[in-house]
Amino acid sequence: MDNKPIDEAIERYVSERRVKGKDEAGARFLSYVRIRYHGSELIEFLGATTNMIRYYIGFFRMLVNPLKGPELAFFATALAMGIFGCLMLTEPEEQLPGIIMLSGALVNGWSIISRVLRKWCDLNVLIAIYQELLVLAEKEMLEENCGRV
Repeated sequence: MDNKPIDEAIERYVSERRVKGKDEAGARFLSYVRIRYHGSELIEFLGATTNMIRYYIGFFRMLVNPLKGPELAFFATALAMGIFGCLMLTEPEEQLPGIIMLSGALVNGWSIISRVLRKWCDLNVLIAIYQELLVLAEKEMLEENCGRV
């Protein structure tokens, strides 16, 4: 099965969920799936969708970790610059460049921390939305399987 319709359905749900809420997004997702697929195709599509959502949830959980990615390297660089700026403050001739370096390190360090926190919050919200969709798709697949037996 092609992944493009699955990704399209998932993205539709996520965008609807953010704007209109859980109930309306769920209803639109189910209506989209039922209009496009029937019978065994519907069960196959829902199965592929649940597998894709599980993959995305695992991938996003890996991305939530701030120790994976470039942010850690940037923060370590800002920390090293801050330490070097503090060392420069002890020398009378180097106080002005030390103040400039320390203030730049503090501003960049704060910027990196706020970016990591924003990324962490956004990804956790996205994971929660994907988990809602996973429950909805599994419930619908179970109802379809029970209705066919």
